[in-house]
Amino acid sequence: MSPTLQSILVSDLQFDPDNPRLPERVDGTDPNEVADFFLLECNLIELMMSIAEQGYFHGEPLLAVPSGNGTNYVVVEGNRRLASLKILSGEIHPRSMERAVSKILGEAKKHQDSAPCLVFSRRDDVLTYLGYRHITGIKEWDALAKARYLSQLRERIGGNDHLAAHRKLAKEIGSKSNAVAKILTGFGILNFAKNEGILRDLSLEEGDVPFSLLTTAIGWSSIAQFIGLADAGDVELKGIKREQVRELFQWAFYKIDGHRTKIGDSRNFSVFARIVEFPQALAALRKGSSLEEADILAEGPAQAIRINIQKAISAIDHAQLSISIADGLNENDLADAIKLRKIALSLEGSIKANLTVDEE
Repeated sequence: MSPTLQSILVSDLQFDPDNPRLPERVDGTDPNEVADFFLLECNLIELMMSIAEQGYFHGEPLLAVPSGNGTNYVVVEGNRRLASLKILSGEIHPRSMERAVSKILGEAKKHQDSAPCLVFSRRDDVLTYLGYRHITGIKEWDALAKARYLSQLRERIGGNDHLAAHRKLAKEIGSKSNAVAKILTGFGILNFAKNEGILRDLSLEEGDVPFSLLTTAIGWSSIAQFIGLADAGDVELKGIKREQVRELFQWAFYKIDGHRTKIGDSRNFSVFARIVEFPQALAALRKGSSLEEADILAEGPAQAIRINIQKAISAIDHAQLSISIADGLNENDLADAIKLRKIALSLEGSIKANLTVDEE
């Protein structure tokens, strides 16, 4: 059946507890908690000001389905607007930003007790419509909201034929099946990290994990295999390794001193992908080496020695060139230079011994 346009009392409209925009920490069944979330994190004040000044724009009806409880309806699309309407009507008294809300209520020119709604008979019909609108269309959700939505669609399809399901989902949302598979795999890994206590152990919230970075990471085949995946589309996660997932989340998402992660930005995933292929490099990273230091070992121990020697030569050359213009050198500087010479002689002896062993 085609949806029908109806004017419905705001009091008869309910928030969608499965709204993909709501993080796990928000109880979608608690209207006050939902309203507080929108106020604090979704710029609800600006929307409330607009509605209070000009009224509700009827060109954007809420999308709703019958709740099964008599005259009530669940708003599947438009929960942010619904929160504005419920606060403005006095149905909800928010526990956050009370002063700003009170000011808007006191100056409101428009009072709206009902809202235009496009009513669908089934939730599935709304989800199909939202696929294009929010995944590839004009009002995109963020990466994690897209993942939650796709997960809902995948559950709706059911079955174990993942390839067919991904093709169907890709067709619905105007995407590619491998992109759908990677998003669902990433969402599965995030849930795994949450359920296994990895997020808790690292003092991370779900929102602290940039979902697009997670899917970027598993797009590198060596990183996917490092955490036990066959590839980036391995949605079943049968071989997933808890300890390696913890390491990935620690190095990629845990901010050292609250600032920078060990891996840094997404461009460094290419470096990390190389490191996990070399046991010596990975061991160094685990022992506390920086990404750059561990990456040297990714070329092998011999190449690491060559790189470090060249760096030392360059540094000493620069120091020597600065001698003629340097003031204030002291006995400590001389002691460091003597120590440097002794280290160089020791390194020379070690290399000679290594060459002798190889000749024998």
